[in-house]
Amino acid sequence: MIIAYARVSSTDQNLNRQIEEFKKHGAEKIFVEKKSGADVFHREEFNRALNFARENDFFMVEAIDRLGRNYTETIQTVNFLKEKNIGLLVTSVPLLSEPLGDPLLDKFVKDLILQLLAMIAERERTESKRRQAQGIAIAKKNGIYKGRPKLYSESAKDPQKRAIYRQIVKNLAADVAISEIAKELGVTRQTVYRIKKELEE
Repeated sequence: MIIAYARVSSTDQNLNRQIEEFKKHGAEKIFVEKKSGADVFHREEFNRALNFARENDFFMVEAIDRLGRNYTETIQTVNFLKEKNIGLLVTSVPLLSEPLGDPLLDKFVKDLILQLLAMIAERERTESKRRQAQGIAIAKKNGIYKGRPKLYSESAKDPQKRAIYRQIVKNLAADVAISEIAKELGVTRQTVYRIKKELEE
């Protein structure tokens, strides 16, 4: 049996393309997850898919980075599949998209390719973070970097968040304890500290 795992990083991304590709490659059971890049141990559907697979089944993903956030996690997942005698199929890699005829060749070729792909995927993630940090540094230097929008502020998009911000400001002016403000309004103490610091500046 071929079990497929499809994931996108946010709820507004379309899964149809992945699912159609899986069906073309013979997937019989498809697990779908819409989640940000949490590590594999916190992906509920990912773990359900792994636990659903049985010996001699095949576990299918679109790309190698669906198996883990970094090289170590990816190899851990690959080893887990090996221990359960479950084959791995990666639809975006022709040599890994279908079972090979010779079991020994299959094992040798796939092990080699997987190690390389896992390493490349981690390097790409590292390079992406480096470029992002570089872009932020340039934007800051040019005075155009604003950072992430603040969840609680006078200009927050959510009117409820604006109302909470104003209540925090009001409570701070009344010298209410920060821990008490945080507890009453359901925000973190760091948020209250941040607003207090901004008001003082």
